[in-house]
Amino acid sequence: MICPKRTSELLDLHLAPFKDKDPAWEVGVSKIAGRGVMATRQLKRGEIIFQDSPLLIGLAAQEEDTLNACSICLKMLPDTRFMCRQGCGLPICSLCAKKKQHKSDCDMFKSWGPNEPDVANSVIIRLLCVARAINLTKDQRDLIYCLQANLDNNHRTEVRNAAKCFKNFPTDKKLVEIMNRTVAVLRTNGFDKTTDRTTDNQEFSYRALYPLFAVMNHDCIPNSYYTFEEKTNNMIVRAAVDIAEGEEITTTYTKLFTGNIARHLYLKMKKGFTCKCPRCSDPTEKGAYISGLYCRDTKCSGLVVPETTGLPHPNWNCLVCKQKSTHAQMMKSQDFASGAINAKVNSNSLRTLVHYLNEKSDSFIPSSNYVVIDAKMSVLQRLAHGREDCNEDLVSSTRLRYSRDIMQIMDKLGLGDSLLRTQLEQQLHKEEERRAKKQLELAAKQRQLADLEQRAAEADKLIALALAADDGAAAAVPPVPVAEPAALAPIAGEAAALAAPTAEQA
Repeated sequence: MICPKRTSELLDLHLAPFKDKDPAWEVGVSKIAGRGVMATRQLKRGEIIFQDSPLLIGLAAQEEDTLNACSICLKMLPDTRFMCRQGCGLPICSLCAKKKQHKSDCDMFKSWGPNEPDVANSVIIRLLCVARAINLTKDQRDLIYCLQANLDNNHRTEVRNAAKCFKNFPTDKKLVEIMNRTVAVLRTNGFDKTTDRTTDNQEFSYRALYPLFAVMNHDCIPNSYYTFEEKTNNMIVRAAVDIAEGEEITTTYTKLFTGNIARHLYLKMKKGFTCKCPRCSDPTEKGAYISGLYCRDTKCSGLVVPETTGLPHPNWNCLVCKQKSTHAQMMKSQDFASGAINAKVNSNSLRTLVHYLNEKSDSFIPSSNYVVIDAKMSVLQRLAHGREDCNEDLVSSTRLRYSRDIMQIMDKLGLGDSLLRTQLEQQLHKEEERRAKKQLELAAKQRQLADLEQRAAEADKLIALALAADDGAAAAVPPVPVAEPAALAPIAGEAAALAAPTAEQA
């Protein structure tokens, strides 16, 4: 193990721009594995522990990525004419083309002679993050060598494949070794991030090496979380829960809602170790049942969970009837559920997906299963960009329900603060405020209606009283005697005479 003291010295040099005179951390011997980052004082939930800047950063250029992203600012570029015109084989924006960093990258790659400099090549673009290690200072390269690197049989493949894309790729063993070591460090401790999809459904990813973050050990229930400054790509690490002085500060290398088996497989294959944290030792995952599936016995209502053996294909046990099932049997159930739900996730109709999750999926997969959680996360992400084909009431109820469902799982796992929790709490607060405002508006309308109804009732009473008064007045007037027909004849005659035209009028 490399001396923690030397690692700390190199980290101090790397982090000098942040000028932290009283750091809340130190590198020490870890109970989890080798070295770790320890708290030097009591840390409150939400408190900033440290900031870290990327020693190396570059486009990951995965198979599914779009390649028209700037190799410096990592921003999306137009679909055409985005390659550097100097022949280095790198995508670049017009602003970054004039920067010192690109000149360094461009000069290096041009000297190596790309086979097709005008064509975006994912292998060349991906290599840039690794090749930049060549131009680091000695202290910076020493820091890379201080970091954990799993030197398996495949860590040389990336550089070997890249060499085929250049006419004059370096053959100097020292330079090749620097790049191979950097690949191994990035694979072990590198940070991978995928950007949000654009309006035309494009996305790209980048990878970076944050040295202090790379020293942190993994826990499936981490006590810290990180965010980024958009302009600088600097990482800010905060306490997810209260952390005691001397306690190790941990992060997570996996997604929070990945089940036990998938996490074990990923950590073993990608990071080279087996996690033995409390969550991994509990088949129910602290009662969250993220891996849980329904018992194969249709008469049983129990959940089946995998044994915590650390094996890739463990047996599964029903928590109610105790029936055992093989891994292959339970994976059939999981694969069926995943296929059915993912088909709805990938459909164009958000309303159909929401209806399926609310009304049908629970019949064949528990709502706690990670596939359902991922689907609900997908719904919330889509709703953040618009209503799609959902009406306002459905959007409101879905946001509230799914945010609460996910936060309930987080609480069961014992997860503290995180960027996700902050986003969910903001959505809940916003939706509850909107509902409260709507209820106030409805209450105001109801009061107005009640007021109008009261006024109408009072008006009806006044009209009724007026009519009653008129009837009473009419009853108080003595009746006019009715003349006999014979007595009315003279009057009728007079009236007829008055009505008849005179001779002069005629």
